[in-house]
Amino acid sequence: MAANPTAARTAKPAGQDATDASELASDILRKTTSLFMSGPRPHAAEQLDLYDDIFARLTAQVGADKLAELSAALAGVERAPYATARQLAVHGDVRVAAPMLAKAAVLTERDLAEVIKTGSQAHLVAIAVRKQVTDKLTDLLIARGFPAVRMALVQNLTARFSEDGYRSLFKSAERDEDLAEKLGSRTDLPAKLSRAFVAAASDGARAKFIKSAPLATKATLQATPTRSPGAAMRATWDYSQIKTEVAALNRTGKLGDAAVNRYVATGDFPAVIASISLLGDVAVEIIEALMDDDRIDDLLVACKGSRLSWATTSMIMRGRPGCAPVSATDLEEYRKRFDKLSLSEAQWKTRHGMK
Repeated sequence: MAANPTAARTAKPAGQDATDASELASDILRKTTSLFMSGPRPHAAEQLDLYDDIFARLTAQVGADKLAELSAALAGVERAPYATARQLAVHGDVRVAAPMLAKAAVLTERDLAEVIKTGSQAHLVAIAVRKQVTDKLTDLLIARGFPAVRMALVQNLTARFSEDGYRSLFKSAERDEDLAEKLGSRTDLPAKLSRAFVAAASDGARAKFIKSAPLATKATLQATPTRSPGAAMRATWDYSQIKTEVAALNRTGKLGDAAVNRYVATGDFPAVIASISLLGDVAVEIIEALMDDDRIDDLLVACKGSRLSWATTSMIMRGRPGCAPVSATDLEEYRKRFDKLSLSEAQWKTRHGMK
């Protein structure tokens, strides 16, 4: 049978139908987006749901470039179609997700938290530059450990941080001079943590932090003593995991003299500090500061307030890394003070009289 010339001329190349469908969907998507952006803005939930349905059908047929255009258009809309906004925000291509993550008001804190848990560094940076990032989200962002995310957060003056969040940033800044410089320019830094940072940071990080600090706080920071050898060692300690461990021991009633003795014997002083902190109900950085030679009297009080025995307390005093040895004579004097000190007085002094 002879070939049909007409059929041969009208036959489409393989994949042409799919290309035509994608181009048609792209054209309809562009017109629908234009209508949504320029026409009367829908407010009723039913109207927004209708747009969600339309966008869902169209976005499934177009590529990332078109989705990125849609994301950029909808990101600044206060009441964008929620399902569409969320779909774009969780997209694996950061060109699509970033506009939504950085600006979309319709996204909830829970939506953003889910992205933070699994997203790439680029996705997290987009969230870090949002206006009014809450301390719950900044804690999650910092915990992922990306340097670019920390830097974006520090430079976002509308971001809010918990004390633990700031503590983590200060710890990172001890080894990152650029981060220290940006951190120093913030006006909402806890004064106590700022002074502790200046005392413990490297010379370069300390200098950059003070140089960028607000004029009102420069003099105080410049007068802060630099770190002792023990503080230099403690600057490398990370308490994030050990806090979880000692909290678990405490919940089961196993955090006491035996556990702390074991930590001292193995040289695990981050665990010793975290234990005293939890048992005495005071911040870790306060207990950490008591490990220096000039705070040993306060360390004795903190141990008493944490219900530790003299045997455990003396082990801690003698085992402090980077500190001078305690003589037998001095140790006997400390024992007498320890025995005379009441538990209630020690607890009050630890919780209200130490900085």
